[in-house]
Amino acid sequence: MTVLQTAPVREQSVCVRCGFCCDGTLFMHAHLNDGERGNLPEKIEKAAFTEDEKDFFRLPCRYFSGKCTIYDCKRADVCSSYRCQLLKDLSDGKISIDAAHETVRQASIMRESIFKDFRRVTGSRRKMFFRQMLIELGRLQKTTSPDRSLGSDLDMLIARCNIFEALLIKHFRSEDDFEKMVMK
Repeated sequence: MTVLQTAPVREQSVCVRCGFCCDGTLFMHAHLNDGERGNLPEKIEKAAFTEDEKDFFRLPCRYFSGKCTIYDCKRADVCSSYRCQLLKDLSDGKISIDAAHETVRQASIMRESIFKDFRRVTGSRRKMFFRQMLIELGRLQKTTSPDRSLGSDLDMLIARCNIFEALLIKHFRSEDDFEKMVMK
């Protein structure tokens, strides 16, 4: 019998408002432990792949729809064991629950503003997640000539994405990731 791990209620309230680890904002894929493949919910199995002899599943998770729709069911170990920096800071008493909620709120607003500008600048109406948008911006940057009007708008959008990425690393990824980024 599998016992599902559940986060403390305070952490759950932050996760429910966020979901950046599930929706493709922080990561493009999630790690699977040895032996998990073949024992996962169908949509995770369909998104699973192997690279360098390690198993992963692609994000955004197909069970994420504003929040995890299989939270009380068997899912990948990473789904219950991953703790972002915000949760660690909350658990360590470095920030209050209200500050954690506000950080998520502000990050969500910033991300939505970036998506809005991406649609305006590119004309794309395609639904995509943040990591995918970064890839698209990189492609556009390579193919846009500097003398076209799209250039300055694109450069500004990329700068905003870089700022957002730094905030994600600082508040959601890990202190080590942030330190590596600023120490380069």
